[in-house]
Amino acid sequence: MKRILPALLILVSVSIYKDAKGADSKSAPFVFRLHLAGEPNQMDPNRQKSSASSYLLANLFRNIYIYDNEKGLVPDLGSCSREKSHALVCKLKKDLQWSDGSPLTSADFLRTYRRMLNPKVAAPRADLLFKIKNAEDIYKGLKEIDTLGVIAPDPLTLRFEFQGNAPDFEFNLASFLIAPSKEDVKVYSGPYKIKEWSQGQKIVLEPNFKYQGGHPQRPLVEFLFIEEDTVALQLYEKGQLHLLRRLPTLFIPKFKSRSDFHWISVLRFDYLGFGPELQKNEDSRKALTYSLNYPELQKLFSSKGRPGCAGLPDSWFPEKAPCFDYDLKKVKKIKSDKTFTLMFSSLGGEDHKRATEWMQAQWQKNASLRLHLEMKENKVFLNELQTSPPAIFRKGIAPDRPTCLAALETFGSHSPENYIDLRSPEFDKILEQLGSATKTSEQKKLCLTGVKFLMDRNLIIPLGAFDFAMLIKPEFVGWKFNQMNQLDLSQLHPRP
Repeated sequence: MKRILPALLILVSVSIYKDAKGADSKSAPFVFRLHLAGEPNQMDPNRQKSSASSYLLANLFRNIYIYDNEKGLVPDLGSCSREKSHALVCKLKKDLQWSDGSPLTSADFLRTYRRMLNPKVAAPRADLLFKIKNAEDIYKGLKEIDTLGVIAPDPLTLRFEFQGNAPDFEFNLASFLIAPSKEDVKVYSGPYKIKEWSQGQKIVLEPNFKYQGGHPQRPLVEFLFIEEDTVALQLYEKGQLHLLRRLPTLFIPKFKSRSDFHWISVLRFDYLGFGPELQKNEDSRKALTYSLNYPELQKLFSSKGRPGCAGLPDSWFPEKAPCFDYDLKKVKKIKSDKTFTLMFSSLGGEDHKRATEWMQAQWQKNASLRLHLEMKENKVFLNELQTSPPAIFRKGIAPDRPTCLAALETFGSHSPENYIDLRSPEFDKILEQLGSATKTSEQKKLCLTGVKFLMDRNLIIPLGAFDFAMLIKPEFVGWKFNQMNQLDLSQLHPRP
């Protein structure tokens, strides 16, 4: 990711803004501007490792469904119905087209699945397909691709056969991570397509009018690359951004009464995890857990959800999400001259830096534990977690579907994002049962069992439910966020 100095970035952005406004306002196209924290490395939706570019990619590539907070799964490129408990039949809309005008058919989906499950490709989120019969064995090189439990009997039909019960698989079909793609990723299935990519500055999107159902007056969309939240806020206040994706918490009291301020509730399961240095030291993990004044942290960041609680909806549990309390009686005195490292990603911006500095002070004051803070560029951070994990790290989980299983399976033995390195047949069994449960009461009970497994053993410190504070100018309407922090711009248009 190219780092751009704030002052230079403001000058570049002002230039971009003037270019867009310099023409006759009657003839100049409408442009909706927002920002990403960093520049994407590539545009293949099936090779993404994180959600950093999801606002962009989810509007370039679409799947069978799109998820809506109120309506649930809404047909996008098609719809599905259960044939049996172990089978699913999906019908695509007629006359679907790629952005280049070529037909978009069931064969495109099947080709994408096969490519993702090719062991040589090593698609990061191939696990989203593992409920399909033989998919996981194919990915591991144990079976041939022809044994995959998906067929495309005609251009409009896909038939899935599952390994066992897969009650939430349809949610996977709302993810751009397994959306159909072509070898040439410059061909798109979503409401937008790339018009221009200025390296180090911006990506410009234009409407893809081959996409069915988009608003006819969709504007151009510009994604600027802005690493610093405060710089983005300055540009927003100057009128050079229409959407500020993350308002630093320091500014929430000042802005929350404004009409352009929005709380966006999102599903997150962010946590503090422990590396090998602390995995066998439960007393230290307990000291780190119970010496944080969670209500104070909640107040400091104007947070709706309380840190220390599992950041999942109360409705997913028999009663409500379990929590850790601030309790110095549970903190054993530990005599140690050791300094532990707490590492976090720069993607979290100024807020994560402030939070970790607060934690550092709390642990020194309440548990006599010394911490060294390290902020890393996200790619470097993830590589460190995989190759040389620090004693403590802050990690975010953005579930790719609105289920407890999607959050907890991160800690499964075979998950590529199991950075706490949990290898527990007991926990894997809980995940298996949760993945097969069809009754809501059973799902809630197993969700609680899984979360308490992690918390009772002090394997993680959950950081509470999340609401993103955003600023969005009123000139445009039709944008929509869902609780998985996915942005749908298919109905975006200037306010009449």
